[in-house]
Amino acid sequence: MPSNDGSFGGQLVGLFPLLFSCTMAYWANKETNIFEQYESSQQPVLSKRRLQVVIMATGAFAVPSVRALCESDFCDVVFLVATPLRSGTNGRPIITPARQIADEYGLLVCDPENINSPEFFEFLYLMRPDLIFVCDFGQILSKRTLSSALLGGINLHGSLLPKFRGAAPVHWAILTGDQYTGVSIIHMTPQIDAGPVIAQSPSIAISPYETVIELENRLAEYGAELVLDTVTRMAHNETVRIIPQLHDRVSKAPRFTKESGLIPWNRSSQEIFNHFRATVTWPRAFTHWHRENGSPLRLIVGEMTPLDDSLSELKRKDFSKAPFAAPILTDAKMGNLATLKAMPKVTAPKRRSSYSKRPPWWKPGIVIHAEEGILIVAAHEGSVRIEQIQPAGKKMMPVCDFLRGYPIKEGDKLG
Repeated sequence: MPSNDGSFGGQLVGLFPLLFSCTMAYWANKETNIFEQYESSQQPVLSKRRLQVVIMATGAFAVPSVRALCESDFCDVVFLVATPLRSGTNGRPIITPARQIADEYGLLVCDPENINSPEFFEFLYLMRPDLIFVCDFGQILSKRTLSSALLGGINLHGSLLPKFRGAAPVHWAILTGDQYTGVSIIHMTPQIDAGPVIAQSPSIAISPYETVIELENRLAEYGAELVLDTVTRMAHNETVRIIPQLHDRVSKAPRFTKESGLIPWNRSSQEIFNHFRATVTWPRAFTHWHRENGSPLRLIVGEMTPLDDSLSELKRKDFSKAPFAAPILTDAKMGNLATLKAMPKVTAPKRRSSYSKRPPWWKPGIVIHAEEGILIVAAHEGSVRIEQIQPAGKKMMPVCDFLRGYPIKEGDKLG
């Protein structure tokens, strides 16, 4: 057991953060093989045994990768690190997807409150894994914690880095209306998603109707293939090239807040639909009905359909059926989209805006139709037909039921 009392063990522990910082600085400044070009006294040497891996994961995005590593012939999962158990509204503990998969494979589960505490570092150092794999975890690992593994840590991220660094890359890809996204694997540093890229998928098309749940599920499966191939190559001492991210291309994808769900009626109908698709899990798209006689009523909006100014459905090209090439596993492509063979040319749909022909009272957020079971609200450009709605304190209901029970009318304001 290492100690910090000045003994040989304590001095040895102190060397690892320094060694890790030196090697990471070297990697950040030069495209190189992780396993090559070190002094013999510093070079990580793996034996013929299977790679010993510690997994740190919480959410559903990590499940396919955890499953792939548990079933791999080239590594052993030593244990899984999860976030501590929390109680739900019913008082029962919330079992996260990562814990469920750990139970399925009989994995030991550790759940420290602080992943970087001295006590947990000593435990990790005692286990001395070859590699730490992190995905959808929720805590930032310090240099010292990363140094507890022979090869440091790798992280599966749901974007084509350096685009959308942060906790919600898939949400932001949909929110901003991107037509393509992908997954990346980085060699971890203490900075959030800033480590050099060691593998990256080709661009993966996003369906114009796809919600964040559906897209995350698809990316998780692609990511599992990428993780399994990368870890297998590490186990075989094959070349794993690392390429620093281009910092002038960095964009951020911070976690949504509760107020992020507020529908921006001053945007186009397509942007409002993107907002709904991105917030469908949490915080949910919502607005307020400003009633003439009474306080504003909060409304959670369910399914919706974007329309143009003539109240016709928008025509959107579906890119989700585009040909998918096998992931680029040998080298990361910092171009920044990896080459996709036979990728269809992306063309923005032609807009024939009739904004100037709209009646002057069609302002963003104004109800322009509220009868015959149909509720349509004006956007800055186009309009939105609401299909489902949930008034505060009620269940989600079809809009025809809402119109029968609530006196919303043409000209009312939402916002």
